Amino acid sequence: MGGLPVAVTAIPLGVVFGVILERAGLGDPRVIHGQMRGTDFTVVTVMFACIVVAMLGVAWLGAAGVIDSTTIAMPPTDVPAQVLGAVIFGAGFGIAALCPGTACVAASSGRRDGLAAVAGMLIGTALTAALWPLVGLSAAAAPREGATLAGDLHVPLWAVVCAVTALWALAEMIARRVRDGAQGRWWRPRTPETVTLTLALAFPLASRGAVTPATVGTIAAEISREQDHVDPLDLAEWIRSRKAGLRVIDVREGLDTSAYLIPGAESVPLDRLGDLRVAPDDQVVLYSDGGAHAAQAWVLLRARGLRNVKVLKDGLAAWEDEVLSPSPPTVQADSAQVRFKRARELSLWFGGHPLLEPRESSRSRRRRTC
Repeated sequence: MGGLPVAVTAIPLGVVFGVILERAGLGDPRVIHGQMRGTDFTVVTVMFACIVVAMLGVAWLGAAGVIDSTTIAMPPTDVPAQVLGAVIFGAGFGIAALCPGTACVAASSGRRDGLAAVAGMLIGTALTAALWPLVGLSAAAAPREGATLAGDLHVPLWAVVCAVTALWALAEMIARRVRDGAQGRWWRPRTPETVTLTLALAFPLASRGAVTPATVGTIAAEISREQDHVDPLDLAEWIRSRKAGLRVIDVREGLDTSAYLIPGAESVPLDRLGDLRVAPDDQVVLYSDGGAHAAQAWVLLRARGLRNVKVLKDGLAAWEDEVLSPSPPTVQADSAQVRFKRARELSLWFGGHPLLEPRESSRSRRRRTC
């Protein structure tokens, strides 16, 4: 049953994609051969248009709060492996004049060159699997999860959206020039192109209002249900078990080299949170001396669309009291005794010093806050 939703959406979308490729003429190797010779730009215009439409759809729906773009799966980035794959892919593309998608379209149309290309892909896949123990290390160096153009270039998302759309418009101009000949005009705006460019140029204004009413409602609901913070002992368990994707962020200002940091924590002051790169699957935990700065940082990251963000409850003081130097409870309740036993075990693992006698927590004299 788990694969049913995927099949229900993937199969119809795959059929529609194949029909679009076939109707656009991309199942004909002569069209692709013309692209490689620079005499037919059908491949570029069709595929580029699909990329731009999908990009603008995700960008605008994310800005409107309809979807959470951080939950969209992205393949990891591994530049050496992908460069090698591009060389192999390009060589096959040039020989067959068909890519995997267009080869399937040509094969389904009964073309023998398409059938031969599909057979070659199957054979190549089988050979790669058989030779992977030899070539795998060179092809899988250090994949980076969640890498994006905006993040790698350190520019806002809207800048990438506008740049990619401008490249698409330039490709359309060149394609029209080639198709119409030397007498053709470089730019003859049509309705689809005008609408697309308008959407791209207007996106910077929309992206400034990324905190939508829906986003505010979601953040408020998480706070009211106390889903915005993590217990110090739970964080200690995560660190000890090396929880995958855990990022502990210290947002205190003006720290020097002698300042204590929770093991594995990164020092990222509030004014640098905008540059913090976080993978979609990372679990971020924020802390400060108390709770104010960490709570502010939590709101900023949630407003950026990051979902897996928590605040260390009661901040660094809680870590010191409950992990580094836990004390026996003053009550004999079973739950309190179990918690102290757990805290004592974690404290010894972190090199702390569990106390033998109960003592008043330093946090009891201040307002408890997340």
